[in-house]
Amino acid sequence: MSPSPTARGPSDVFARPTSAILCGANRSLLNWVAYGLAASEGREFVWTNVELDGEVMEDSDLLSKDLIPRDRFLTVRPNTLVRDEFAGNVALGGLVRTDEPTEAIRRFADFLRLPLHTQAVISRLPRTGPPVVLVLSNVQRMAALYPTEAVAPTVRSIVESGASLLLTWADAPSKGRFAFENVLHLRGSEPSAWREAVLRVEQASPDGPLRAGDELCLGDFAPVASTLTKVL
Repeated sequence: MSPSPTARGPSDVFARPTSAILCGANRSLLNWVAYGLAASEGREFVWTNVELDGEVMEDSDLLSKDLIPRDRFLTVRPNTLVRDEFAGNVALGGLVRTDEPTEAIRRFADFLRLPLHTQAVISRLPRTGPPVVLVLSNVQRMAALYPTEAVAPTVRSIVESGASLLLTWADAPSKGRFAFENVLHLRGSEPSAWREAVLRVEQASPDGPLRAGDELCLGDFAPVASTLTKVL
């Protein structure tokens, strides 16, 4: 099944650095749709999965396949991605000059508060070309580690680095989702029936291609359909 000729362009969603959270009940389907969004038109992405000890992937899960290049696939335990609030406070207390612009100090401090894993990934990103998409899957496993007030500065700092951020959340949505420019809800049964799944847009960036209230059938939505028709 080919994408509808009226479907949105495949590179629109991440044409500039932005953030998106993809919520739904089926973890395997979430991963496939996140892959469709991140990999459309050959866009560069880095995928980090939040894993639990002894976890075994379902056969239907994208992450049990070999589609993501090994040098772009990372696994972490939930505690690896905890913010370091102390590092940001140290920066404000002595690592920057007092005559630095307030916004520059804020950006530097917020960057240092990011987990070391995230800082390392950002430091290796290319500084030219389209924004690289940083995918983080199974983020619901970190819910207890991130109070709502910590979500917005974390998301903002990653986007300000020049990257785009795409999270998958396989649980009931939390209030922290509104810190993302694009809040997407996925309704579908399983990866094999992805074409009939529906993407509902709860919140959207005002200058992006999506609109709040949109309900998009994935089979007609080019950013996903153009990629998944080749691999599923």
